[in-house]
Amino acid sequence: MSQTAEAERTTATSRKIYCANCKNCKLVPATVDDGSGYVLRVRCDAGKWRKRLGDEKLYKYFTVIRRSMDECDSYEPMGDEQEFLQDLKRSLPINDEVYE
Repeated sequence: MSQTAEAERTTATSRKIYCANCKNCKLVPATVDDGSGYVLRVRCDAGKWRKRLGDEKLYKYFTVIRRSMDECDSYEPMGDEQEFLQDLKRSLPINDEVYE
């Protein structure tokens, strides 16, 4: 195998998958502890985000851009990854917003 082909194979296998660009990444409301409203959370509809005890893991909406995996058999891209992630970075809030 040539060095170019080997480099391309290594790059392809070591590339991270950003969950925010996947069709299984869903935005869901989660109630606030005092019951006065809700905040936005993100979950994996394919069930890939699990805690050690098996419960589903929810991520804060404004941190979803950082969620990535090395590989995922349920990954379904929503389009051009770089363009989508850039748009998402610009539009995400910087902290939790409580909605009523």
